[in-house]
Amino acid sequence: MQRRRSLPVITASVVLGLSLTTTLAACSSGDDPTPSRTPSSSRSASPEPTGRPTRTPAATDTPSSATSAPPSAGTPSDDQTGSADDGNAPGTGNGSGVDQPTSVDFGAVAAQGVAAAGGGTTVSIVGAGDNWTVVVSGPDGSQTQSVVSATLDRVTSGPFPKDADAATKAANVARSGSLRVQAADAATRALAAVPGSSLTSLVLGGSGSAPVWTATVTASGATRTVTVDGLTGSATAS
Repeated sequence: MQRRRSLPVITASVVLGLSLTTTLAACSSGDDPTPSRTPSSSRSASPEPTGRPTRTPAATDTPSSATSAPPSAGTPSDDQTGSADDGNAPGTGNGSGVDQPTSVDFGAVAAQGVAAAGGGTTVSIVGAGDNWTVVVSGPDGSQTQSVVSATLDRVTSGPFPKDADAATKAANVARSGSLRVQAADAATRALAAVPGSSLTSLVLGGSGSAPVWTATVTASGATRTVTVDGLTGSATAS
């Protein structure tokens, strides 16, 4: 009797186990989708390498010798290009190579000094060869000094102011006002008074009523003094 009753119990247990297995299988075979993987922000921001890096040439890839050609043999190293001084450029020095001209036009020399001073009266010319220092008195007696090249007929240094006290300024005004024989004419007369001579200086002196030019000339190695009347032009050598 006991063996017959145990059979239904075992059968029921088997049926129950099969039912649970079927239920679990049904749950596991559902349409539940597999979660997708979202790449992290740091990975998506970085591009995948292409496998062939791009090379950008540096500025030093170009040889420096290609941009700087060596200087030619005919180019001066101090960049003093162009022709030699023709006397038209500003600056000092005559640039002509002539230190002792055969003749000097004292009219042109005096005119250059007056032009450099902006007007006035020439009161002295001193020099030798090509270079002559010209002093000009202005309307108020003040003095301006310039160096003139006789060869180039231009000022090579100056003009510069030259000191003059009150007495000298007053005398310059008085003499210039009454003067009838200008510097160029006085130089010509002084040279004529001593034939074959060369002028080294010509200075205006005297008074307002009797202006006198004093010239220093040289002839045959000897130095002589010639006075030229500033009113009449008469010359006397001593």
